[in-house]
Amino acid sequence: MNIKNNIVSLAAVGVVSLLACQSAMSVTFLPTTTYADHHETRGYVAFQWFTSETSLTKPNIVLGVRQTTTDVSNKVTGYDISYSYSLEKSASDALRVGYLDGKCSRGLATVGLGYSFKKDTVLGFGGLVGSYAKAFGEIDSKKNLGAGLEVSTLHCAGDRESTTTTNIPI
Repeated sequence: MNIKNNIVSLAAVGVVSLLACQSAMSVTFLPTTTYADHHETRGYVAFQWFTSETSLTKPNIVLGVRQTTTDVSNKVTGYDISYSYSLEKSASDALRVGYLDGKCSRGLATVGLGYSFKKDTVLGFGGLVGSYAKAFGEIDSKKNLGAGLEVSTLHCAGDRESTTTTNIPI
Protein backbone atom coordinates (compact mmCIF):
# COMPACT_ATOMS: atom_id res chain seq x y z
CA MET A 1 0.00 0.00 0.00
CA ASN A 2 2.89 2.36 0.84
CA ILE A 3 4.48 1.78 -2.59
CA LYS A 4 1.15 2.61 -4.27
CA ASN A 5 0.92 5.89 -2.31
CA ASN A 6 4.52 6.79 -3.20
CA ILE A 7 3.89 6.14 -6.92
CA VAL A 8 0.68 8.20 -6.84
CA SER A 9 2.51 10.97 -4.93
CA LEU A 10 5.36 11.08 -7.44
CA ALA A 11 2.89 11.17 -10.33
CA ALA A 12 1.00 14.05 -8.67
CA VAL A 13 4.21 16.02 -8.13
CA GLY A 14 5.18 15.38 -11.77
CA VAL A 15 1.84 16.63 -13.11
CA VAL A 16 1.87 19.77 -10.94
CA SER A 17 5.53 20.44 -11.87
CA LEU A 18 4.82 20.07 -15.59
CA LEU A 19 1.82 22.39 -15.35
CA ALA A 20 3.86 24.95 -13.38
CA CYS A 21 6.67 24.82 -15.97
CA GLN A 22 4.15 25.15 -18.79
CA SER A 23 2.57 28.18 -17.15
CA ALA A 24 5.96 29.79 -16.52
CA MET A 25 6.96 29.36 -20.17
CA SER A 26 3.64 30.33 -21.74
CA VAL A 27 3.39 33.54 -23.69
CA THR A 28 0.19 35.55 -23.51
CA PHE A 29 -0.83 37.70 -26.45
CA LEU A 30 -3.28 40.39 -25.49
CA PRO A 31 -5.96 41.45 -27.95
CA THR A 32 -5.83 44.94 -29.42
CA THR A 33 -9.10 46.15 -27.93
CA THR A 34 -9.39 48.67 -25.12
CA TYR A 35 -10.57 46.07 -22.59
CA ALA A 36 -10.49 42.33 -22.98
CA ASP A 37 -10.91 39.11 -21.09
CA HIS A 38 -7.69 38.30 -19.30
CA HIS A 39 -6.47 34.69 -19.18
CA GLU A 40 -3.86 33.76 -16.62
CA THR A 41 -2.08 30.52 -15.69
CA ARG A 42 0.27 30.70 -12.73
CA GLY A 43 2.24 28.24 -10.64
CA TYR A 44 2.61 28.91 -6.92
CA VAL A 45 4.09 27.71 -3.65
CA ALA A 46 2.31 27.98 -0.30
CA PHE A 47 2.55 27.13 3.37
CA GLN A 48 -0.57 25.38 4.69
CA TRP A 49 -1.72 24.93 8.26
CA PHE A 50 -4.52 22.43 8.91
CA THR A 51 -6.43 21.99 12.19
CA SER A 52 -5.01 19.28 14.47
CA GLU A 53 -2.63 18.05 11.75
CA THR A 54 0.13 20.65 11.41
CA SER A 55 2.13 22.52 14.00
CA LEU A 56 2.84 26.21 13.67
CA THR A 57 6.52 25.50 12.99
CA LYS A 58 6.00 22.65 10.48
CA PRO A 59 3.32 23.61 7.95
CA ASN A 60 2.50 21.61 4.84
CA ILE A 61 4.25 22.75 1.66
CA VAL A 62 1.86 23.26 -1.27
CA LEU A 63 2.74 23.28 -4.98
CA GLY A 64 -0.06 24.43 -7.24
CA VAL A 65 -1.22 25.76 -10.57
CA ARG A 66 -4.13 28.16 -10.96
CA GLN A 67 -5.75 29.00 -14.29
CA THR A 68 -8.25 31.87 -14.40
CA THR A 69 -10.19 34.02 -16.82
CA THR A 70 -11.25 37.52 -15.83
CA ASP A 71 -13.99 39.10 -17.92
CA VAL A 72 -14.52 42.80 -18.59
CA SER A 73 -16.59 43.19 -15.41
CA ASN A 74 -13.71 41.74 -13.30
CA LYS A 75 -15.57 38.44 -12.68
CA VAL A 76 -13.07 35.63 -12.27
CA THR A 77 -13.64 31.95 -13.07
CA GLY A 78 -11.14 29.13 -13.25
CA TYR A 79 -9.60 26.19 -11.47
CA ASP A 80 -6.83 25.40 -9.03
CA ILE A 81 -4.80 22.17 -8.77
CA SER A 82 -2.62 21.70 -5.71
CA TYR A 83 -0.42 19.06 -4.12
CA SER A 84 0.51 19.31 -0.44
CA TYR A 85 3.43 17.66 1.34
CA SER A 86 3.54 17.26 5.12
CA LEU A 87 6.82 18.41 6.67
CA GLU A 88 5.72 17.01 10.01
CA LYS A 89 5.11 13.49 8.64
CA SER A 90 7.64 13.69 5.76
CA ALA A 91 5.00 12.29 3.43
CA SER A 92 2.50 13.33 0.77
CA ASP A 93 -0.57 14.93 2.28
CA ALA A 94 -3.21 15.52 -0.40
CA LEU A 95 -4.04 16.37 -3.99
CA ARG A 96 -6.91 18.83 -4.55
CA VAL A 97 -8.74 20.22 -7.60
CA GLY A 98 -11.04 23.19 -7.09
CA TYR A 99 -13.27 25.50 -9.11
CA LEU A 100 -12.94 29.27 -8.56
CA ASP A 101 -15.63 31.92 -9.07
CA GLY A 102 -16.16 35.50 -7.92
CA LYS A 103 -14.51 38.91 -7.79
CA CYS A 104 -11.23 39.60 -6.03
CA SER A 105 -12.67 42.68 -4.35
CA ARG A 106 -15.00 40.34 -2.40
CA GLY A 107 -12.91 37.15 -2.53
CA LEU A 108 -13.19 34.15 -4.82
CA ALA A 109 -15.29 31.20 -3.73
CA THR A 110 -13.69 27.80 -4.23
CA VAL A 111 -15.25 24.34 -4.11
CA GLY A 112 -13.69 21.05 -5.09
CA LEU A 113 -12.61 17.48 -4.50
CA GLY A 114 -9.36 15.87 -3.52
CA TYR A 115 -7.64 12.79 -2.20
CA SER A 116 -5.83 12.43 1.13
CA PHE A 117 -2.76 10.20 0.89
CA LYS A 118 -2.38 10.19 4.69
CA LYS A 119 -5.96 9.11 5.39
CA ASP A 120 -6.47 7.13 2.14
CA THR A 121 -9.80 8.87 1.58
CA VAL A 122 -11.66 11.24 -0.75
CA LEU A 123 -12.00 14.90 0.30
CA GLY A 124 -14.57 17.60 -0.39
CA PHE A 125 -13.77 21.24 0.36
CA GLY A 126 -15.04 24.79 0.06
CA GLY A 127 -13.55 28.12 0.98
CA LEU A 128 -12.53 31.67 0.17
CA VAL A 129 -9.49 32.72 -1.89
CA GLY A 130 -7.88 36.16 -1.82
CA SER A 131 -4.52 37.67 -2.66
CA TYR A 132 -1.76 35.52 -1.17
CA ALA A 133 -4.14 33.48 1.01
CA LYS A 134 -6.86 30.83 1.08
CA ALA A 135 -9.09 29.71 3.96
CA PHE A 136 -11.08 26.50 3.54
CA GLY A 137 -13.15 23.87 5.28
CA GLU A 138 -12.92 20.20 4.40
CA ILE A 139 -14.77 16.94 4.96
CA ASP A 140 -13.43 13.50 4.12
CA SER A 141 -15.38 10.40 3.14
CA LYS A 142 -15.11 9.18 6.76
CA LYS A 143 -17.06 12.33 7.79
CA ASN A 144 -14.11 13.99 9.57
CA LEU A 145 -14.20 17.80 9.45
CA GLY A 146 -11.21 20.13 9.29
CA ALA A 147 -10.18 23.67 8.43
CA GLY A 148 -7.10 25.01 6.72
CA LEU A 149 -5.25 28.22 5.97
CA GLU A 150 -2.78 28.74 3.12
CA VAL A 151 -0.37 31.63 2.66
CA SER A 152 0.93 31.63 -0.92
CA THR A 153 3.00 33.48 -3.49
CA LEU A 154 -0.05 34.03 -5.71
CA HIS A 155 -1.96 37.29 -5.99
CA CYS A 156 -5.66 37.18 -6.70
CA ALA A 157 -6.43 37.20 -10.40
CA GLY A 158 -9.02 39.78 -11.20
CA ASP A 159 -7.55 43.04 -12.30
CA ARG A 160 -8.19 42.91 -15.99
CA GLU A 161 -5.41 44.32 -18.05
CA SER A 162 -6.20 47.07 -20.48
CA THR A 163 -4.48 47.13 -23.78
CA THR A 164 -4.20 49.92 -26.26
CA THR A 165 -5.02 49.88 -29.91
CA THR A 166 -2.11 50.81 -32.11
CA ASN A 167 -3.02 52.86 -35.15
CA ILE A 168 -0.62 52.35 -38.01
CA PRO A 169 -0.59 55.26 -40.47
CA ILE A 170 -1.15 54.23 -44.09
